[in-house]
Amino acid sequence: MAVLQVFGAGIGVLVFLCSSSYRARLYKNHANAANYSGFSFTPWRVAAESGIIFADTLWIWRHPNSALKKATVQNLDQIIDLSKNGKGLIILASHLGGFEIVPRIFAEHMKATVMYRPAKKSWVNRLMLRSRHHAQMEFVEANLGGVRKIKRALIQGEVIGLLADQVPNVGDGVWAKFFNQYAYTTSFPAKLARQTEVATLFVSAERRGLGKGWFIKSRLMSEAFPTCPIEACTVMNQHFEQMIIAKPHQYMWSYNRYKTPVGAQALPTE
Repeated sequence: MAVLQVFGAGIGVLVFLCSSSYRARLYKNHANAANYSGFSFTPWRVAAESGIIFADTLWIWRHPNSALKKATVQNLDQIIDLSKNGKGLIILASHLGGFEIVPRIFAEHMKATVMYRPAKKSWVNRLMLRSRHHAQMEFVEANLGGVRKIKRALIQGEVIGLLADQVPNVGDGVWAKFFNQYAYTTSFPAKLARQTEVATLFVSAERRGLGKGWFIKSRLMSEAFPTCPIEACTVMNQHFEQMIIAKPHQYMWSYNRYKTPVGAQALPTE
């Protein structure tokens, strides 16, 4: 695992050096967040860590059982109790650290339905679904059919998972601040939580060091999402910010989080 992570770090730095568009996006996103939040600006380390995220994903797909043994879960008993109360549970994660291990961890203890965005290349999508397969876990696409399955799972008292810092399709999001910049943010988790009145848990998978696995942190929302979609998405983004600030170099700053989807309403001028 450590060897693959070192290799991934090298690939991450190489991509950073060779791709001007990748380098510019990573640099800008990381710099803006660092200036706003006060954490260290370390673009080279972020580039290496982004490569490690890719390496972690491959290793988790190839060695799922070994990966589980390398994950320590904070408040696991509380999470299991929440999942078995018959009301359902919403788990929200972001592109931080070893996020790919999160759904597999929960599937070891409870039935989970996870929404995902299909890869653009069909062979990558097939590989992803095959590698993520688990008897207790169902992956559904981020479309109308997937939304229906997610709602059905919650009605049945099951656990659902969302990678909620992904840029949604037009009509499925609003402009909300993320590290003091407007980002088109999915409003689906907040709407779902308010409609079903189920608990919402924010989760992160912090990498502990080369070959040492991940520490899974969790934070349970103590209040309901606001009724205003923009305010609700802002609250959700703030929860993610707090978890990212703990390990800012492990976030995927190269992700085009601040893009404007085609057809989306104009970016606020404030």
